[in-house]
Amino acid sequence: ILAHSRYTGQLNVPDQFTRLILSLITTGIAPGSFYQAHATGERPRAHYDGLPGDFTAEAITTLGTQVPEGSEGFVTYDCVNPHADGISLDNFVDWLIDAGYPIQRIDNYTEWFNRFDTAIRGLPEKQKQHSLLPLLHAFEQPSGAEDHGVVPAKRFQHAVQVAKIGPADQSGNTDIPHLSEELIVKYAKDLEQLGLL
Repeated sequence: ILAHSRYTGQLNVPDQFTRLILSLITTGIAPGSFYQAHATGERPRAHYDGLPGDFTAEAITTLGTQVPEGSEGFVTYDCVNPHADGISLDNFVDWLIDAGYPIQRIDNYTEWFNRFDTAIRGLPEKQKQHSLLPLLHAFEQPSGAEDHGVVPAKRFQHAVQVAKIGPADQSGNTDIPHLSEELIVKYAKDLEQLGLL
């Protein structure tokens, strides 16, 4: 569950994702890719499963009060972002750079990780407390690139569409939202507002 897509300052500061965004901006370095490279050297197509907090809350509160016909009184959903859309941690770094945050990419993942570790440990105490430091081990190696959700979410996606949850497209149809540049840049702006950048 990621930050609220509209309300300023509504993000989970101790969350791993928030810590990652803060750490990338404060250290000013990111890997060439967070994912294992293809043999060709091209950046792999990958997917990040997050959903905006406001969409997630609306989905849970709406679907949680409905009992679909033919069910035995309850239904479970995998509340995830299932899109094979190629929107990944690498895109988030691109978007932060495009928004003017000075982040340098380091192609060699091991070199990036070592420099990142050192830079985080050298941050001022307030930033270090909210950095990725306690979770750094999760980024010691590049991830495998998967361009889909971690679990299938067809039932959830169908329920979202039928209940018209989330923002509508030009045709009035709703769907599980794709992550956007606006949401990622909002993280940086919210961290600035909270005095962490």
